[in-house]
Amino acid sequence: MKRKAPAKHQCLTKVEELQARLYDTERRLQEAGEKLQAEIAERKRADETFKKAQEYTESIVETIREPLVVLAPNLKVISANRSFYETFRVAPEETVGRFIFDVGHHEWDIPALRELLEEIVPRNTYFNDFEVDHPFQRIGRKRVLLNARRIYREGKGTERILLAFEDITDQKQMEEALIISEMRYRRLFETAQDGILIIDAETGQISDANPFLVEMLGYSHEDFLGKKLWEIGVFKDIEASKATFLELQDKGYARYNDLPLETRDGRPMAVEFVSNVYLVNHHRVIQCNIRDITERKHIAEVLRRTNDELERRVEERTVELKTALSEIKAMKDQLEIENIYFRRENKMKHRFDNIIGQSDGLKYVLYRAEQVAPANTTVLILGETGTGKELIAAAIHDMSPRKERPLFTVNCAALPGNLIESELFGREKGAFTGADTRQIGRFEVANGSTLCLDEIGELPLEVQAKLLRVIQHNEFERLGSSHTIKVDVRIVATTNRNLEEEVRKGRFRQDLYYRLNVFPITVPPLRQRREDIPLLVEAFIESYSRKLGKRITSIQKETMTALQDYPWPGNVRELESIIERSAILCHGPILHLADKLELSTLQPFPAVQTLEETERNQILKILSETRWRIEGKDGAAAILSLHPSTLRARMHKLGIARPETNEPD
Repeated sequence: MKRKAPAKHQCLTKVEELQARLYDTERRLQEAGEKLQAEIAERKRADETFKKAQEYTESIVETIREPLVVLAPNLKVISANRSFYETFRVAPEETVGRFIFDVGHHEWDIPALRELLEEIVPRNTYFNDFEVDHPFQRIGRKRVLLNARRIYREGKGTERILLAFEDITDQKQMEEALIISEMRYRRLFETAQDGILIIDAETGQISDANPFLVEMLGYSHEDFLGKKLWEIGVFKDIEASKATFLELQDKGYARYNDLPLETRDGRPMAVEFVSNVYLVNHHRVIQCNIRDITERKHIAEVLRRTNDELERRVEERTVELKTALSEIKAMKDQLEIENIYFRRENKMKHRFDNIIGQSDGLKYVLYRAEQVAPANTTVLILGETGTGKELIAAAIHDMSPRKERPLFTVNCAALPGNLIESELFGREKGAFTGADTRQIGRFEVANGSTLCLDEIGELPLEVQAKLLRVIQHNEFERLGSSHTIKVDVRIVATTNRNLEEEVRKGRFRQDLYYRLNVFPITVPPLRQRREDIPLLVEAFIESYSRKLGKRITSIQKETMTALQDYPWPGNVRELESIIERSAILCHGPILHLADKLELSTLQPFPAVQTLEETERNQILKILSETRWRIEGKDGAAAILSLHPSTLRARMHKLGIARPETNEPD
C-alpha cells in the first residue's frame, strides 16, 4: 500500500502538466488563428484597394488623349484607350488578349517595338521618347515616340506595362519642310542678283549680307557683320541712314528709287533701296534689297539726250514735210481737176451696164433718170412687174451725190403689215409682244443715202401716214418711243400698181401719192421693146452658159421670132426665167426653148387686176398640188422660189385661204 501512493501522485502531476500544456497550445493556436484572420482581412483590403486603384487607373487611361496600351508582363494586351483604337484604326476584339506584336494582323510586329519591350524595358523602370518609323497598312506611314513604364506590385514584381504613343509625323514633316525652306531661302539669298542685307530691327546691327552685295560694294562679309547701317562707309549721310532706320521701325517699310552710295574704293553709284520688317521666330528683322541702277541711270540720261536731239530733228523735218505736203496737196487738187472729165466719161460709160437695150422707150427712161439723179427729188418709178424698175432706181442712186453710200431697199410686198412699220422706222425693246431687242429702222440706216421703197402700192394705210410725215418733215419716231429722229433720206419708190386707181378705191392716200409723184418715170413693158429682146436673150444665154459650165453659142431664127412675138406679161423677168430653164435643158451649142409659147391662149395685156388674178390662180394651183403645205423642201414657197413669210403675205393680200377654215394660212 505504501508503494502505490507516489505513483498516483505522479500521474496527477503529469496530467496537470499535460493539461497546462494543452491550455497553452490552445491559447497559442487561438492567437495564431486571430493573427491569420487579421492577415487575411488585411490582404482582402489590400486587394480591394488595388482593384479600385486599378479601376481608377483604367478610367484615367481612357481619358488620356494620347494612344495608350496596358500590357501584361507577358506582353499581352490587357486594355487600350479609345484614342488608340481611333488613331490606329483597330478594334478591341482584335487587340485585347493578344500579344502586342499580333495586333492588326501582325502589323504591330515592329522590330523597334520588340527591342523596346523585350530588351530595354525589362532593364529599366521606364523609358521615354523611343522613336519608331513604321508604315501601317490602315493609316499609312507614321513616326511616333514610344514611352514605356513598368508598374510593380509589392511581392509580385511587374504587374503592368504602360505603353504610350506620341504621333510626331506632322511635326517631323514640318521640321523637314522648314529645313528645305531654309535651304531654299539660303540658296536664293546667296545666288540673288540683288544685294541683300539682314538687320536686327531692335539694335540696327547687320546680321548677314549676301555674296552679291559683298562683290558689289567691295567690302568683306566680316566688314558688315555686327555693324550698324550708318557705321559702314557705304552710306555717307549718317543722319539720313538713321532716319531711314527709324522709318523702318515705325512703318515697317521704306523705299528709295535713287539712293546715292559709295563703294569701298570710292566709286559713286546709285541704287534702288527697298526694305521690309518681318518676324523670324518672334524676332523682328529687316531685309534690305539693294539694286545697282547706275548703268540704267546712265542709259536713261543718254536716251534723254538722244530723245531731245531726235525731237529737234523731227521738228526740222516737220517743217520740211509741211512744205512738201502743201506742194503735194496743190498737185493733188490739180490732178483731181484734170481727172473730173475722165471720171465723168467713165461713169457715163458704165452706169447703165446692168440695163440692156437700145429701144427708144428705154433710152427715154435712162434720159429721165439722168435728169433727176443730181437733184434730191423724190422719184416714182412705174411699170409692170419684171420690167426692171429696181435697176432704174439703182442707176438714179449711182448718178446722185449720195453714191458714196449704198442704196437701201425695202420690199413693201414681202413683209406682213404688222412688221413693215418696225422695218421702216425701227422699234424700242418691248414696243410690242416679241420685240425682245431694240431695232434700228431702214430710215435711220439710210440717213445720208437713198431708200428705195419697192412695190410701195402694197404699203398698209396706217404706215402710209407715217411715211408721208417723213417725206414732208424728214422726221419720225420709233415704235414704242416718243423721241423724234431727224433724217436726210432721198425716196425712190417703185410700183406695178395704178396708184391713181388705188387712190380712187381708198387703198392709197391721195396726199402721199402727190408727194411721191413729183418726178414719175414709167418703164415700158418688154412687148414695147421688141428690138431689145435679142440683146437680152444674148446676155442671158452668156450668163447662164457660164454659170452652168455649158457652151451655148447660138439660137435659131424661128425661136428668136417666137420670143419677139410673145407679149411677155412677166416682162424681162419672165424672159430670163425661160432662157434659164432652156439653158439647163440644152445639150448642144444651139438653144431650144424648153416650153412651147402658147400664143393662141394669151390674153391681151391685162390690167392690174388681171395680173393679181393670174398671181392668185398660180398660187392656188401650187398650194393645191402641195396640199396647202407652205414650208419645207417640197412646199409651195420652195416651188415658187419665195420665202414662206413672203408667200403668206401675198396670200393674205390676195385673199387666199384654206377651204376648210376659210382663214388665211
